[in-house]
Amino acid sequence: MSKQGISQVVASTAALWLVGCGDVSERAKEVEPVSHAAELRTGGPLSPLQLQTLDEALLAVNAAVPSFGGMYYDEKGRLVVRLVQASAAPAAERAIATVFGQEKLPVDGLVTEPATRTFAQLKALQARITPDLLSQAGAVLTDVDEKTNRVAVGIERAEARPGIEKVLERLAVDRDAIDIVEVGPILPANVQGGWRPITGGLQIETPGSYCTLGFSALQAGTLGFVTNSHCTQTQGGVDSTPAYQPVYPDLIGTETTDPYYSSGGSCPSGRICRNSDSAFFSATTSVNPLVAMTPGPFNLSISSWLEVPSKVLYPSQGQVVYKTGRTSGTTSGTIQWACATVNSGGTPHTYFCNYIATSPQQNGAPGDSGSPVYFLSGNSAQLTGLMWGAGSSPWNFAFAPLGSIQNELGILPYCQGFVGC
Repeated sequence: MSKQGISQVVASTAALWLVGCGDVSERAKEVEPVSHAAELRTGGPLSPLQLQTLDEALLAVNAAVPSFGGMYYDEKGRLVVRLVQASAAPAAERAIATVFGQEKLPVDGLVTEPATRTFAQLKALQARITPDLLSQAGAVLTDVDEKTNRVAVGIERAEARPGIEKVLERLAVDRDAIDIVEVGPILPANVQGGWRPITGGLQIETPGSYCTLGFSALQAGTLGFVTNSHCTQTQGGVDSTPAYQPVYPDLIGTETTDPYYSSGGSCPSGRICRNSDSAFFSATTSVNPLVAMTPGPFNLSISSWLEVPSKVLYPSQGQVVYKTGRTSGTTSGTIQWACATVNSGGTPHTYFCNYIATSPQQNGAPGDSGSPVYFLSGNSAQLTGLMWGAGSSPWNFAFAPLGSIQNELGILPYCQGFVGC
């Protein structure tokens, strides 16, 4: 590239972002029919328009059979019906067939188990406690658990239990009717959600920032992953920055390689330089050689998992490359500036032989830092770099080529077949 071209790159990228109810009664005879339970029709099963949810259907069975405590399938695939009074089994069988259809009943009949509470009691208890409980930090769900004949309160972690217990005490409910269980957080099924094994293109968190996991890699037999150096606590130099996915405290790795920036020589006066904004993290969880792909720009739903069969160390001007980031999803750009010397706007950092891919529409945003850059072919991604910045006029994203990353970090991408490539 000419000196004029390089100066244009530096000028045009000056604005590059671092894309860094009541108590439960124990007696069924004390239960009043639930007013909103659908009435049983003698003409056949209730239609979906008449019963909107599973719980409404179970309430309808309970309205016909006051001893009904719910039903579930056990590990043998048998339909188990819980009853306060075992003698209600024939009536429960008829009511289930009426509400759900005859096909719901197994050929070899129902299995019954005793119940302390009816389904209506449990549903009323759930309705009473849910507004207060699900407003608590760390609360995940409430549910009528037919297997235990109790209401389940799901929490992310044990630390949330004391707060939940205080709410239950304040509400003065029958504590024996409630189980608190750890279920972990339920996260969106997109690149900002939690995934195991980890792959390229997913959100990660390091202290003070959200970034994107670039790609899985091998370093002298150690399995890990690569993201931007500026996503660590100290840009350039190892400080054992922890990385979490999707967020703290779900640790996925620790920074082990992050070369220092240097000055002098061909590095511009007053600046510090490297060949790539990259760091290697040793993984503490399972890793897959894949890259997440979304349906398009700023759509964060995962549409496919791209296999990584190969790599291109240094792409060329005019080629179209893609990236997947935690903020803008999967976007693309045409390489306009190839192997340019590029300043990172607002910082003292300069990168040798880096690339800028432009697009008519926005193709990068803060948080995309560390995104894998790749060539897209069918359901595979040919790795070629690591995004570190984005800008506008025109819309663009900047990335370091894979060759430079390999040389600085001493790594190989972890590829299809679970080998370095």
